[in-house]
Amino acid sequence: MLFIRSARNAGVVRVIASRCTNVRKQQQQIPRMQVALQSTAVNVKTHNIDSKSFVDSLDAEWQQALPYKAIPGLTKYQMVRGFMKGGDFADMSLNDLLLKCRERFGDTFRMAGVFGQPTTLVLFNLTDFQKIFRTEGVWPIRPGGEVVEHYRLERKDGFFSTMLGLTGHGEEWGKFRHAVNPVLMQPKNAKLYLKPMQKVNLEFIQRIRDIRDPQTLEVPNNFVKDINRLAFESVAVVALDHEFGLIRKNPDSKEAAMLFDNLNVFMKSFYDLGVKPSLYKYIKTPTYRRFEKSMDSIFDITSRFVNDALVRLEQNPSKEGEERSVLEKLLKIDRKIAIIMAMDMLMAGVDTTSSVLAAVFLCIAKNPEKQQKLREELLNVLPHKDDHFTMENMKNLPYLRACIKEALRVYPLAFGNIRETGADLVLGGYQVPKGTRVFMTSNMLLNEEQFFPRAQEFLPERWLRHPDESTTTESEKLVADNLNKFIYLPFGFGPRSCVGKRIVDLELEMSLGNVVRYFQIEFNHPSDKPFVNHFLSTPRIPLKFKFIDLNY
Repeated sequence: MLFIRSARNAGVVRVIASRCTNVRKQQQQIPRMQVALQSTAVNVKTHNIDSKSFVDSLDAEWQQALPYKAIPGLTKYQMVRGFMKGGDFADMSLNDLLLKCRERFGDTFRMAGVFGQPTTLVLFNLTDFQKIFRTEGVWPIRPGGEVVEHYRLERKDGFFSTMLGLTGHGEEWGKFRHAVNPVLMQPKNAKLYLKPMQKVNLEFIQRIRDIRDPQTLEVPNNFVKDINRLAFESVAVVALDHEFGLIRKNPDSKEAAMLFDNLNVFMKSFYDLGVKPSLYKYIKTPTYRRFEKSMDSIFDITSRFVNDALVRLEQNPSKEGEERSVLEKLLKIDRKIAIIMAMDMLMAGVDTTSSVLAAVFLCIAKNPEKQQKLREELLNVLPHKDDHFTMENMKNLPYLRACIKEALRVYPLAFGNIRETGADLVLGGYQVPKGTRVFMTSNMLLNEEQFFPRAQEFLPERWLRHPDESTTTESEKLVADNLNKFIYLPFGFGPRSCVGKRIVDLELEMSLGNVVRYFQIEFNHPSDKPFVNHFLSTPRIPLKFKFIDLNY
């Protein structure tokens, strides 16, 4: 009855008519749709899909679906009251909030937008994720960075007026990614930051020896700060072509500590301004003022280091065949691009990498048999302590990569991915118009048995490939049959996938590899619910790892 009534509604008829017009335009422009089901994390074959049959199936679904207004969820009043002091969501993590709503409303629900924020549709259905990604278009819109965009557009100097960087959208964003992708995403450029990262990594090994207790061999309660500094130095040495020395006891300058602290302020403000109801678009709230101040500081410091690199480049022009740093390559393209990309790498890469490293270390410490198997692989490739990682020998470490992938499954970094729908779609049985903001909670499904048997166990073997695919192996039994390729996307998907993926991959592999080569890692404390998710997962327990030196 609900569908019959809605079908008679003139508004719905107009939407369907508009949708059909859009479909006809798409058919004229694109005779065949190339749909690349290619995850940045999982090797997936590319499929050719006949656009006409695909569009026809979407059209048939639309005509049978329930209207958008029928989707259950939280009202504006419930959103505002829930996040107020004493409200149902006041001290709740984002993951817990989404799970609570899922229990109440089901796998598809809405969270009403307040104070200028758009309404968000939350989805737990994997089939819906695939529809969204397959129709996102050439310039996918990924919401979530509105507060950064607001800051950049409001700057009085107008620096970002023509270029918003990774937070931008449309053709302007497409031009930016087109400019930076060859520098950051081509495999051959990874060698540009291999040596500086390796130096930072070995400083971290020495830092562990300096701060651990001589008797217990355990690091202090605040060891997460040292992991955070490792992540900062690893990203900064690429983004700013400079070693700040934060891992050492005495940083090189006050600017190092200032930049590090302001990046922490930036990330802490992100949840309060980007997810919780906030008036920052209308008045400068105290939280926004702190955020704005931190952004100003990050901009000023980043600009200075980029300008210093520009001076070096002008005074010492590159010779034929000479390799330049990532920053210098970006400067060759455009100074503004170099500054914005450096800022975006620092803001997006430090806290994320730090949290993933904490998760990886915890998984390895709690699973000694897996740790030993990893160590054997590492020592087979790097038998001596003074051996170093190279681009060649890192190709021979499949179990190392499997351990990292499994840690990201056990302790996901975020709930999933955000998009605006690129077409009118039926999601969860409802008509969802183009331009709707959606949360795809793929990472919140990674611990469900239907997708990953023995999901609560840390089993890197499930990610190993085998030469004879016809043979059923133990690891193949640890992944559900016909596993949907859109469930495991730690670096996003498609054109909007993480531009710094290769940098992060290299840092994670080198950090875990070196720590396991030099130490036996233990964690002898309670570890129930070790992470809390406020937009990104962060440790909620002291990471008092025990690091025992290895002799070989």
